[in-house]
Amino acid sequence: MHQHVAARSVGLRLLTLSALLVGCGVDAQPAGGDTPDESSALAQDALAGAEADEQADVVGRQTANSRIELGNGAIAYDYAGRDNLPHGIAGDKRYVFVSEPLHGRVAVLNRFTGAEITVVPAPPGGFLLPFTLRTAGPGHLVVLDSGGFPSPFFPAIPRVYDYEYSTSADGTFSATLVRTVSFSGLPILFSEDVEVLDDGRYVVSDSGFGGLWVVNQDGSIAPGIIPQTLAPEDAISFLGACAFPPVVDIGGIPFSLAGNFAPGVGSLSSDKRHLYFGTTCLGGVYKVPIASLADARAPHLRAADITVVSAPPAGVPETLKGLVFNPHGNKHHLYATDPFHLRLIRIDVRTGARTVVADDPLLFNFSVAAAFLPPVLGISPMVVASDQEHRLAALNMALTEDLFNPPFLITKVYVR
Repeated sequence: MHQHVAARSVGLRLLTLSALLVGCGVDAQPAGGDTPDESSALAQDALAGAEADEQADVVGRQTANSRIELGNGAIAYDYAGRDNLPHGIAGDKRYVFVSEPLHGRVAVLNRFTGAEITVVPAPPGGFLLPFTLRTAGPGHLVVLDSGGFPSPFFPAIPRVYDYEYSTSADGTFSATLVRTVSFSGLPILFSEDVEVLDDGRYVVSDSGFGGLWVVNQDGSIAPGIIPQTLAPEDAISFLGACAFPPVVDIGGIPFSLAGNFAPGVGSLSSDKRHLYFGTTCLGGVYKVPIASLADARAPHLRAADITVVSAPPAGVPETLKGLVFNPHGNKHHLYATDPFHLRLIRIDVRTGARTVVADDPLLFNFSVAAAFLPPVLGISPMVVASDQEHRLAALNMALTEDLFNPPFLITKVYVR
């Protein structure tokens, strides 16, 4: 059974985490990619940030208690509480970026303390629905704006924004929009995720019509795997939408989707050879060779290369989100949030076997996005965003009012 520990100050929390990390076997030696000067500067940032965070706790700007879970080879704790509903998450050695779609903003947090520093400047006209995020190398943030929720009256046109960002000598964060890729005119119902491939291309998923689109290095867009037509009979079974059970219980709350509509392909992740994806319609995790996304076949024929990685339990609805590999860990382990069961799991992509890593219902309160941060002093934690969407009446047709449990948590996880 997992343990839950309450620590009454951030200082105690950090001491507790340090001890637990040693107990879990997490290597705290300087990473090979950090020079001594870089590691020293980042360590000073961590200490200064922790001190500021503790002062904030004293004056009541944070909750008095911190929630820590000792999971299966992992430690998870409430890294940041947000007033606005979060969704996408990404980060680097200094920052964690969080998209807040209903408020049209992307927040920039201190990696070590969770305190908000600033926001990413919005594009001309503002963000419409900033949904998912990726960091595509140092100083490069990718934002997928889904363009709004699906509507029969106003098309939701997704856009992918590329930002270059930096930190000045006085510690000021700044970011500049350097490229916008618009999907205007293309048959996309709702874009749910963007993945950055090793060669610099992006893949964008359409969970409505059920397709995968490729953004080339020059910003041009090409169909990866999409239906031959939009007729229902041409839907691709692994990617398309389908009927959802009338009611599902999530942590004691009944959950029902409008029209019993289960979206198709959603969360994306990749290694050097394959693109992995989840789907609410089918549950489970699937993969397709990256090379198949741009071969000589017609886009709908490429779907023949999709295979099952981890099938869902029989008769149990699920949607696996936040798919992510740890680039500094076991290359065969794919992590995924399991929002219907309020937990974090790990999948061995060779066998499909699953392991529950952590299952705290508050730390993983309908978690939808996850990212591993690059190592600092040898430690590469995961950050997980939970949006509590089963408690949002606009999405959960079984509710007549929102049942949010504030604040919305960003959870930090250290895995062995």
